[in-house]
Amino acid sequence: MEADYVIVGAGSAGCVLANRLSADPANRVILIEAGGNGTSPFVTMPAGYGKTTAEFGHSWHYSSTAEPGIGGRQMLLPRGRGLGGSSNINGLIYVRGQQADYDSWSNLGAIGWSWADVAPYFRRAETYAGKSDELRGDNGPLRVEELRHRDPTNDAVLAAFAEIGVPLNPDYNGAEQTGAFYYQTTMANGRRCSAADAYLRPVMGRANLTVLTEAHCNRVVFEGKRAIGVELERDGENRIVSARREVILAAGAYHSPKLLMLSGIGPAQHLVDLGIPVISDCAAVGADLQDHYILPMSWQLNPEAFSYNRELSGARLVWNVLRYFATRQGAMTIPAAQTGAFVKSDPGLDQPDIQFHCLPVSGELDSASADGKPQLSTYPGLTLAPTVLRPESRGHVRLASPDPRAVPEIVHNYLEARADRELSLKAMRMTRTLAEAPSLARLIEREAYPGPAAADDEALLDYARRTGNTGYHPVGTCRMGLDEAAVTDPQLRVRGVEGLRVIDASVMPRLISGNTNAAAIMIGDKGSDLVLANGGSPA
Repeated sequence: MEADYVIVGAGSAGCVLANRLSADPANRVILIEAGGNGTSPFVTMPAGYGKTTAEFGHSWHYSSTAEPGIGGRQMLLPRGRGLGGSSNINGLIYVRGQQADYDSWSNLGAIGWSWADVAPYFRRAETYAGKSDELRGDNGPLRVEELRHRDPTNDAVLAAFAEIGVPLNPDYNGAEQTGAFYYQTTMANGRRCSAADAYLRPVMGRANLTVLTEAHCNRVVFEGKRAIGVELERDGENRIVSARREVILAAGAYHSPKLLMLSGIGPAQHLVDLGIPVISDCAAVGADLQDHYILPMSWQLNPEAFSYNRELSGARLVWNVLRYFATRQGAMTIPAAQTGAFVKSDPGLDQPDIQFHCLPVSGELDSASADGKPQLSTYPGLTLAPTVLRPESRGHVRLASPDPRAVPEIVHNYLEARADRELSLKAMRMTRTLAEAPSLARLIEREAYPGPAAADDEALLDYARRTGNTGYHPVGTCRMGLDEAAVTDPQLRVRGVEGLRVIDASVMPRLISGNTNAAAIMIGDKGSDLVLANGGSPA
């Protein structure tokens, strides 16, 4: 089997690449996905992420190794499995990030990735249900909608933000990110709009595009220093898929560095220790891992206040699921957070450094289910979850074994950096101030977690270490740049070899200020133009 371009990974970036590269009938494209077709009623249902993240058919059940900064906890790390990747199981929140994020990429050596460079791709990607303008698109494959369902508790959250000096922002993906808002979502008429829905399924009938599912990529195949294809396992057999022009890894921040190392590109001694022949010694492969660390805090509301705790349990849950399939409305259309805010921990800052995810539902953090998720509280609850936007802590991905099926060693080093701990404390204290604002205070009976006993910094940090969770936003493990330590150059070509690129969130030099799916789609789109600009020939 042979093609011009062989793409590994059908996630947010991979689906875009398959669409764009196969748009020219002269280009033969093969897209390889280890999972299945990515279809299920619970993938389509927005709130189905509560189920699909726990199911092996839709999620890789990874976990980190013991995280030293959070008391040795092992973090559960679900990643999307199947056509659409993590866009099938994410919380549907659409965030581009700050314009300054991308200018900082350029300053770090990712030339050609400033805001001015990437803004057209964000606009090209979307059909925004709000008002289109010079920043917001109206003719793209990805549907972005405002939340339809609004309720008194979420309205009170936004009023409380205003009361503590955080104004409402009608479009945080527009010219200015600062402020409070209802989140924008990747939904279309009550249904999830995944990358596969937006980019891949509409073009799967193209004669020049082949999509292989249930195909596990073992390694990139080289002839000297040039990538000429990949070895994959499918239906119990190993086979080679040849690439006449390029091999493109779009497998994400955990899988892409794993594949590079399995193929002989990575820290030389690490590869030698595992018996893997070294093709290119690159210590940065798998390094520089970054992720957001979410700090869930919750309150018990008074019995009259609106909360989803009742709607998502028992007979009401069954009723809401049936209602959803009948009408595409109701509680099963909610994303991972309905309201939120981007705020500054200090008024003197140029840009927000804290993000809030807010939802009128709460769990018992000391009573987790088998999949590690908290059981729903029996009372009406509200969760306010801040996160540090640009963490300084860095981790790594390394091979645990030369076996391609083995889960890699993943360590994020959450809260390792002192700056992250200090800003997390500020964020948690700001969250309490928010809850004390008049609009929320009238709805609240008590602080449930961490509770009044967590009064000083030591107690709050202990709570953060015990209960914080991944933001599901890993990036940086194949970072791009101009320096010799970078894994990829600004054209996303892997340094030290030919015919191989990485095009996914792993190339980000620095984590953006917000959820990462929109940026991953942008990277796939801009990356496809970089590939096509030179006809796939390495410069």
